This record gives sequence, structure tokens and C-alpha cells, in this order.
Amino acid sequence: MVSDSLVLPLPGIARGGLFVSIPVTRSKQEQGLLLWKLNLLYSNKKSPNIRSSHTVRVVHTHVDIIVRRAKIEDKARALDVESKATPNLRYLDVMFEHWVHDTQGDFSVAEIDGVLVGVAKLTVLPDGSAWLEALRVAPFAQGKGVGKQFYQHFFTVARERGIPSMRMYTGVRNAVSKGLAERFGFRLAATYRGASREVQPSGSGRQADNFVPILDSARSKELLLPFSRQWTGFMVMNRTFYPVTPALCETWSEEGKIYTDEASDSLLVIGARFQADKALHIACLGGDMDKCLAFAEQKAKELCVPKISCLFPHAETGIQQALLNQGYRLDGPDYIVMEVSVQNQCLG
Repeated sequence: MVSDSLVLPLPGIARGGLFVSIPVTRSKQEQGLLLWKLNLLYSNKKSPNIRSSHTVRVVHTHVDIIVRRAKIEDKARALDVESKATPNLRYLDVMFEHWVHDTQGDFSVAEIDGVLVGVAKLTVLPDGSAWLEALRVAPFAQGKGVGKQFYQHFFTVARERGIPSMRMYTGVRNAVSKGLAERFGFRLAATYRGASREVQPSGSGRQADNFVPILDSARSKELLLPFSRQWTGFMVMNRTFYPVTPALCETWSEEGKIYTDEASDSLLVIGARFQADKALHIACLGGDMDKCLAFAEQKAKELCVPKISCLFPHAETGIQQALLNQGYRLDGPDYIVMEVSVQNQCLG
């Protein structure tokens, strides 16, 4: 029986939802020693040789996960979750209040026993599709189905609001994130490579004064839509993969992110979705790439932004070489964008 047992998470395997039950009649020293022995066995990838004479039983446990709308008072705990889940990719502090008040999308948190353990965002893009982002789960709660609950919630939101499709991105080597998305019917849409460079605030740099912003929506469509095929249907800013559509052209022209140099027949899309003080993002460049990159550097210096980033289709070796020639460094493993039709959802 386990009714007289002390139930504790087993270190090293708690991700799988395994717990150990130890009779409370055992001393704390005995309990600690037994936990240590079991953890050692699991860390060596062996099965614990638990006999009937042992007073320990490993059991699967069920947890109730509640997904609800995020509130302002959740911010501190959400930031703590992000700091531990993705310490090298943090932007909730900048976006939290804006996302809480985003009525077009959905910003939710997950709780277990009243404790906030996860956060995730559904953002509606200019074409009406949904972008899933900022899915963060506290390390101690990973493997318990929190991510699955977020996905199920977002499919419900998408169906209620008539959103036709959803997308997300992850690293090509992130098997867990990719596997969870595939479980819900997401399939690979495209593979991209990232590159970036630091911008020195001092020095004149290269000049590219002939670029002008395109503020007319019709003209922006004429210039940008022909690049859709080369960029495999997406243009990326702040690791948000935007489908190349007339609606996107209109949005980016209104925001002043599309530039052209008529003399060299060059086009550059540059800007930031958020954290514009930390980096500018090149979403598209064509024509004279050296001139495009010179103008990008010029803009970064004007705005005192220390970094420029670009995600481009991994097969576009010409773009990659142009970036490398100007001092950009590749990020590392490629990125993949995955998509699903909401009507064709797999139940997971």
C-alpha cells in the first residue's frame, strides 16, 4: 500500500512524471539514501532492481493542467519561467503587457496545482494565419503534458475565430519541439539559415544613400511579391515567419520597412517586430546585395542598433555568400518552420 507512504519526485526522472513512494516509517537518512541509490541507477540508464522486499514503489502520477488567459499579475512568475526555460532567448519582459491586451490573438499561461508553470502566445499575422510563439515551460514541469495542453488550447482558439492555419518554428535539431508539433499535424514547410553581425557605432562605414522607403501599398506589392518563390514563401523578422502575401506587403509598407534603390534595381526589407534597440532584421534583399547590406549597416548606425540579423532559405547559397563576404557569421543549426491546416488537425 502507498497510503502510508511519503511520495516524492525522483531526481533525474521527474521529467517523465515518475515519483517514488517511501513509507514514512523510514528515517530521513534512509529515505535520502534510497532516493540517491535509485537516482544513480537511472542516471546510469539502468532499471532499478526493485524487489518485493523493498519498501519503495515507482508509480506514474497524473497532474491536472489548467490553461487560462494571462493577466498582468502573472508577469513576474512568467519571466521567471522564461529565464529558466530559455535563458538565451528572452523577450517576455518587453512584450508581456502588449500581449496581455492583444484581443486579436491569445496569450495564455498554464498552471499545475495553482502554480504558473508555462506560458505561450498565439499571434494573428497580417494574412489572418496564426503564429505560435514564446512557448515556455518551467524545467521541473517539462514532460508532463503542458505543451500538449497549449496546442490543444490554440486549436480551439483558432477554430472559434476562423483562423485557417497555424505555424511555428524550431531548431532543426530540436526533436522534442518538432515531435510535439508533428503530433498535432504540423508538417515541415521550409528550412532557413541564420546569420548575423555586430555593428560598430563608430566609423563612417559604407554609404548607400539612394535607398528610399516604399510607402505606397500597390508599389510594395509589385516589388515584394515576386520574391516569394525565391524566399520559399516566407520572410522572417524576429524569428517570426511571415507568409509573403499582399496583406504583408501593405503592413510593411505602412511601417516603413520596405526600401528600394531604383538605380541598382535593389530591394531591402529591414526592421524589427520588437526589441528594435537590440537588432535590425533583414527579411528580404535582392539586386545588388552589397549595396543592400551597406544600407542595412547604415540604418543600424543611424538608429544606434548594435546588431543585424538575417534568416534566409538554406538553399540560397548566393545570399549566404554575400552575407559572409560582409562579415556576417552563421548562427549554427538551421531553423525549420512548420505549418498545419486547422481543419485537418491531428488530435495529438
